Amino acid sequence: MVKIWDGFIRGFHWLLVACFAGLWYTGGKLEHIDVHEMLGIFLLALLLTRIIWGFVGSHSARFRHFLVSPAATFRYMREPSSFRQHTHNPMGALSVLIMLLLLLIQVVTGLFTDDTIFYRGPLAHLVSSDMRSTLTSLHLLNFEFLKIIVGLHLLAIIAYRFFGQPLTKAMVTGMKQAEESEQPKLVNGAWGYVLLAFIYALLTWWLG
Repeated sequence: MVKIWDGFIRGFHWLLVACFAGLWYTGGKLEHIDVHEMLGIFLLALLLTRIIWGFVGSHSARFRHFLVSPAATFRYMREPSSFRQHTHNPMGALSVLIMLLLLLIQVVTGLFTDDTIFYRGPLAHLVSSDMRSTLTSLHLLNFEFLKIIVGLHLLAIIAYRFFGQPLTKAMVTGMKQAEESEQPKLVNGAWGYVLLAFIYALLTWWLG
């Protein structure tokens, strides 16, 4: 057994799950709009921190260590056994990238939303009425895509568990079955939380 995921990546995963669930629950509920906005700002901080961590964090968290070319992805689809990777396989890496992009679209459009009656996003005043309407519609549409990708992600987790690969356990312990020689270089996850706190404080000051 070797440690694949650092403390920040594991925390990021579960904070993202909780944040997404909270946003789903509070979305469209006027009585919870303040909580929805607060969670949206936290999600933006979380995503920005993850992007930065993807360049300076642990090797297993860096984009260049798990994102592969389209050709390699197609090769994996034809012959999965030819690819050995203890972080994300090419399809998993692609789903991570798509999910991060959709979440970024969701949170950024949310900053400009306007229901024309009760609520305006913190940056809605920066764009025209037509643009606010367009971004609000995109915010609602993109959420439908997010539900699909999250559903597929959950199905993949169930399928992998059925075939003897408990992905959720690795995201709790950080450990996976592998040779010691395959141990990635890890960065202290505490630095990720320091960065997250700084970015969240900055966003709250700017958007609050």
